[in-house]
Amino acid sequence: MRLSEDGSDGVLLGTKCNGCGLCVFGDSVFCVRCTSGDLKAVDLSPDGTLYSYTIIHAPPARWKGPVPYILGSVKLPEGPQVLSEVIDIDPNAVEIDMPMKLVLRAGEADDEGREIMVYKWQAATAG
Repeated sequence: MRLSEDGSDGVLLGTKCNGCGLCVFGDSVFCVRCTSGDLKAVDLSPDGTLYSYTIIHAPPARWKGPVPYILGSVKLPEGPQVLSEVIDIDPNAVEIDMPMKLVLRAGEADDEGREIMVYKWQAATAG
């Protein structure tokens, strides 16, 4: 993720293969489809659609967020699916294919006391 200068906004980063056109979330050294090393870094869209989700009732150890919570896989227009927490929506209102948007939230501080920003998904109709 690349953050704006003040850290209030950001964009997810991906890698696109110049050989076959596959786009993936994150950095790559070769294409997982055609094994080409001819890749370029790309900014990914902050908007997508909910591909799948689950409602977590038994969180992992040291989870500090609310329980239950929603973990959703959002399909981006470029092709990749990105998994993260879905926030600010009642679990009963979640629907497959609903429009989602990327939002940033402050996480815990790192060892040097700096605030860590984390990405999450929110229904596109939410404020």
